[in-house]
Amino acid sequence: MEIDKICDTFTRINTRGIRLDVFDLMNALLRPKDVRLKDMWHEAAPDLEFIRSDNANVYVLQVMSLLVQEYCSPKYIYYLLPGAKRRVRKADGSLTDQVLVPDGQEFRRRWAQAVDVLKAAIDRLSNAQDFGAICPRFLPYVSIVPAFSAALAAAASTAPSDRLAANLKVRDWYWSSVFTNRYSGAVESTTARDVLDVQRWIMADDAKPDVVMEFSDWLRTLELRGETRIGRATYNGVLNLLILNGARDWATNGPPRADDVDDHHIIPQSWGRANGLGSRIDSILNRTPLSSETNRVIIGSKLPNEYLREWIVNQGEDPVRATLRTHLISDAAFDILRRDPFGESDFEDFLTDRQRVIQEAIRDLLVCGRLDLSPDLRNLDGRIEAIEIELRARIERAVDGDEARLPDHVRAKIRERIESAMRKQPGVGAEEFERLGRRLEYADIRELEGVIAKALWPEFREAFGTPQQVQQRFAQLGELRNAIRHSRTATEVVKKDGEAAVLWFEQALRIGA
Repeated sequence: MEIDKICDTFTRINTRGIRLDVFDLMNALLRPKDVRLKDMWHEAAPDLEFIRSDNANVYVLQVMSLLVQEYCSPKYIYYLLPGAKRRVRKADGSLTDQVLVPDGQEFRRRWAQAVDVLKAAIDRLSNAQDFGAICPRFLPYVSIVPAFSAALAAAASTAPSDRLAANLKVRDWYWSSVFTNRYSGAVESTTARDVLDVQRWIMADDAKPDVVMEFSDWLRTLELRGETRIGRATYNGVLNLLILNGARDWATNGPPRADDVDDHHIIPQSWGRANGLGSRIDSILNRTPLSSETNRVIIGSKLPNEYLREWIVNQGEDPVRATLRTHLISDAAFDILRRDPFGESDFEDFLTDRQRVIQEAIRDLLVCGRLDLSPDLRNLDGRIEAIEIELRARIERAVDGDEARLPDHVRAKIRERIESAMRKQPGVGAEEFERLGRRLEYADIRELEGVIAKALWPEFREAFGTPQQVQQRFAQLGELRNAIRHSRTATEVVKKDGEAAVLWFEQALRIGA
């Protein structure tokens, strides 16, 4: 048999229950090359302890392979052997042999490079302000680590001026993969395909991977009630999101620590069992990261209406509400938790509200890319979006859903952008955009201004006063919006003017009234 076929066979064999994989085969084949792979792994392992997997040593080989040849199945890992020849097809169609790793010294260099790339990825994943998997238990997928590492390496290889955009693309791909459970099955082919897709996207903005384009549509159907086990991608992804949102411990008011963090039951597990809730009490919607002492000693089996009451007496209601907001527990959910008596219907009300808030947070922080905003700008961005949604709804009602009543140039721009979106998402058909409100999502804010201040002014005069006021406030709002959405510095003047415009629109549209 050819050695590459032996490689494929070897990885599928277990002899007397002893696990044999591509690492064992490579170790054996490298010995005559004066490369002691097991010794190299024992040296690297302490730096990669975050990867809690029997395949961690194989992951180093996979990253090596991805960096050298963009594939990582056992057959391709074999080509990392010093002197191994890989048959490749040239541009003219002829075949030639290619040696990827000429000698043992080059193999050791490539191995060290792969270890460094994995260490950099672990640093990013475990950072509380970056990806939020602050301990190995909170990592959504261990199997995504090779692809993530190689994608980060691709971003790091870009020109300094392009690096921020490249890293943001890697982040978008990562979260899309986590919440769509992309790495829940066999992953070698997915890993190679995703690394190639991310590399193409880094080079060309219009080459967005399908999983990223599908994520925002998929998010609409996300149901978190049934996510009840730590270790599942979506469950851990929500825990990461809470860390990224700045969740503070309820006793110390400090951030969760990697060496001391529990996924706490907000409504105690013992209460759920006593009330026949079964696994529903374990839903991620009823969980949040707290220190073990806060979880097990200070709160224990108390209901929220008891421990929140004690907390409010000691600290005051406003600070308590503010801390719970960092855990994506809204003021409405806070009020539900304080109900006394507290029953099963109250529990369901709490889950419903937290589902809404977490779903919105996934959209705002991950899909819309607001994770890097400061809290005050993130708040303003959310308020601006609420204004845009209300403006589109008012326009749709003003024309009674008839797009023909909009100016020709606005309709042309909307049509052009929708056609572009459909080309990028082949699964999305024209029926998706039949309703005017959906089509208006493709009008920019200055086009909305033109529709209101000119074409439909009689319908908006009472709410907005004069066209001059509208133009001024739209200009201020648009300046702040664009600074936030396009990662430009928002000067103090832009921010203050924008805040004034936000408040003006909220009052004119009676948002929150």
